[in-house]
Amino acid sequence: MYLNIGIGQINPKVGDLSGNFEKILKAWKELDKSSHLVCFPELALTGYPPEDLLLRRDFLSDCKKYLDNLLKKSKDLTSPCLIGIPLYKGDLYNAAFLLYKGEIVGAYYKRYLPQYGVFDEKRYFKKGDNLLFFAVNGFNIGVSICEDIWYPSGVERIYALAGADVIVSLNASPYHKGKYEFKENLLKARAEDNQCYVVYVNMVGGQDELILDGRSLVISPEGKIIARAKVFEEDLLVISIEKKKVCSGRLLEPRLREESSSEIPFVKGIGIKKELPFFEGKVFKNPEEEEEIYLALKLALKDYFYKNGFKGVILGLSGGIDSSLTAVLAVDALGKEKVKALFMPSEFTSRESFEDTRELAKNLGIPLIEIPITEIFHSYRETIKKTLGFEDFTVAEENLQARIRANLLFYLSNREGLLVLSTSNKSESATGYTTIYGDMAGGFAPLKDVYKTLVYRLARYRNSLDPVIPERIFKKAPSAELRPGQRDEDTLPPYEILDEILKLYLEEGLTPSEIIERGFEEKTVNRVFHMLKIAEYKRKQAPLGPKITRRALGKDYRMPVTNGYL
Repeated sequence: MYLNIGIGQINPKVGDLSGNFEKILKAWKELDKSSHLVCFPELALTGYPPEDLLLRRDFLSDCKKYLDNLLKKSKDLTSPCLIGIPLYKGDLYNAAFLLYKGEIVGAYYKRYLPQYGVFDEKRYFKKGDNLLFFAVNGFNIGVSICEDIWYPSGVERIYALAGADVIVSLNASPYHKGKYEFKENLLKARAEDNQCYVVYVNMVGGQDELILDGRSLVISPEGKIIARAKVFEEDLLVISIEKKKVCSGRLLEPRLREESSSEIPFVKGIGIKKELPFFEGKVFKNPEEEEEIYLALKLALKDYFYKNGFKGVILGLSGGIDSSLTAVLAVDALGKEKVKALFMPSEFTSRESFEDTRELAKNLGIPLIEIPITEIFHSYRETIKKTLGFEDFTVAEENLQARIRANLLFYLSNREGLLVLSTSNKSESATGYTTIYGDMAGGFAPLKDVYKTLVYRLARYRNSLDPVIPERIFKKAPSAELRPGQRDEDTLPPYEILDEILKLYLEEGLTPSEIIERGFEEKTVNRVFHMLKIAEYKRKQAPLGPKITRRALGKDYRMPVTNGYL
């Protein structure tokens, strides 16, 4: 006795109810051919997170209309469908609906609403207190939504004690480095503890700062992965699960007997009378860390570009590692025909930067426009001298060059409808080693959450596939080239030290004194924290960029600008 479960790992666009409806319907029809039950992610109709769209009554009304349309379409399909859609019913719920033959068989309202990190669900939703327990072809199935499954004594345990063979968890779970491994182990534990199958249905796609990685899973009662969908791609997955595995496990290890059984209202038993073949689950391979992060950034840029309807992108190439990696990433994500580069040398630009920039553009096959800024810069300085009387060369003159370059980039952006890519990285943004309205300016910052040391690792990974970035770019000392002989380490600690201090604070929550106890110089630690603090006003005006670490300098870093504490 087996049940075929179809997983629609889709990439919806937030707010595009019509487009998402068509995507869902197309996937449902395809999965219907081989499934007894079809499952879609949390908030599949709206995309995730819909944020303050959920405060618009017209939006919620339209969600209901598309739910009704799905009900009409379900009459022509043979398989029931689990899908996440918001529901306003006296209050707003993050809901999962079971649809079958024109009927809402039942609904589940998410119980645990996350309010930390990038999550803000208590702003929008009311906590649910109901359950959705049903059967398809003799398999007892319980439903939960995302955060619910992170609690070991949550609804999954209630379902298991009531005799669930399968727990289906609908998710829109954002990615960050290292999260998947933790999540996989957690889900294995839920399957083993409850002696049932866990079907983990995840969304995929880029949404502003967030990346959803897909990798939907089916885990056996023994805690083994028997199916894993693709990473950072849409996927339709079908797997057959067997009831005998649940029965045998509970007979051999009757642990659940020792706990009080739960009485849950049984919504409905659905019999699907169609002969279907048995499907072994596909288990797609997990990428190594550098490849995983690169694929995440690529998806984030691609989705931001296409979902917002841009025609092309433009970025400034400098001959440095950050702009080089950004250019390669843009070509990989969008194709070379969508990418244009601007090289804006000054009197401080080295010969090596000229050569390396031209070589990179040639290797990528992208147009390189060269606009020297020396005359523009001196024109500014002459005007400043005449009107303000300033002749000395200070950091203001350095930043002026960066702002001239930003003006030229945004001129072409404005004229040709191009998205400006900022090339700033996390190390620069954290310390303020970037010019506001200059090199940090842009419409999207692909490297916003990428430490400088990781920039080099990602560039090395990409060059291992095809060595498009000139080797000299890896070897020369990082420099903004805004004054003679300038090097980043004239202003910043070495990146190996800086990035480690930032990680210990941002991702592990250590205090300055605790970081010093780890062996870092007190003067250096205090200096980094001071730079981090005074740069907050810059970061509040920075472009969006994808989150790839546990704590990015975006939604999940909410420091006040006016702040009297170190």
